Amino acid sequence: MVGDRQEFGSDHVRVLVEDSIQRGLTAYRRGDFSGAAEAFQAVLPRLESERPELWERLGQAYSETRDFERAIDVLERVVSSGRATAATYSLLASCAGELGRLDEEVRYRETAVDQRPEDPGLWRDLGAARRRAGMAREAVTGLREALRLDPGDAAGAAVELGRALRDLGEWDRAVSAYREALTRTPERSDLWSDLAILYSEMGLFAESDQAVREAIRLKPNNAAAWHTIATNTLKQGERETAQRAYRRMKELNPDFADEILSWISHTTGLPPDALAQPVLAPPPDSPVRRGRLLPFRHRA
Repeated sequence: MVGDRQEFGSDHVRVLVEDSIQRGLTAYRRGDFSGAAEAFQAVLPRLESERPELWERLGQAYSETRDFERAIDVLERVVSSGRATAATYSLLASCAGELGRLDEEVRYRETAVDQRPEDPGLWRDLGAARRRAGMAREAVTGLREALRLDPGDAAGAAVELGRALRDLGEWDRAVSAYREALTRTPERSDLWSDLAILYSEMGLFAESDQAVREAIRLKPNNAAAWHTIATNTLKQGERETAQRAYRRMKELNPDFADEILSWISHTTGLPPDALAQPVLAPPPDSPVRRGRLLPFRHRA
């Protein structure tokens, strides 16, 4: 009890702070955002002195209510106190990522890894953050370390490794990474869809179609898979199939529809609404085949 008082101040203050935080979270989940803000503001006067454990708890609460700016502000107080842990930096990184501050997210995740370099999950998260920040080469290094520490993390680190290698244009290695992930998690529609996109970019349309069919079999409303079908068939001049796939994709995710229309306009020179037109101009040539790969065969 004495130790608790030395670390946290009075038990009374600690209880009051936690009660305010809980009231704020409850209000937020009910949709009472002003009530949540009022409850959290009530915490601040009780935290005038340095209380890292309570500041971190408040930062977690702000993060849960998606007030990421305030979450970062209060969590930085924990950093200033010298009491931040790998978990603190991971939470800071998540908040920075949500705000689109990708360079900050990378720096926070690097610090988390420095504090706990034996944790494969931290290496995986760092690799993924680096990839999103456009640091594909550095991402590969971190993701390979994650897989060295945990070779079984095919659904996590191996997938991110495939994406990073794809960003680098290392096609064969990217395919191998996806295959390894799918060997362990063949039910992941999103991974089949990723593999289909990769094959499409390589100009391997038969392999892409095979992968995309598996993605749709597992999840018929996979908008990314329908996106790939629309792209593949348009590249190959199959206008009616492309239009059907486009309409289905637009039903599932209008953002993907906007993306493929942008692709048509900027890559092929066709008008943005080309798929809605009764007659299409000739499709662009297929991308140059990059290397020779055996067709991907789904393992039973």
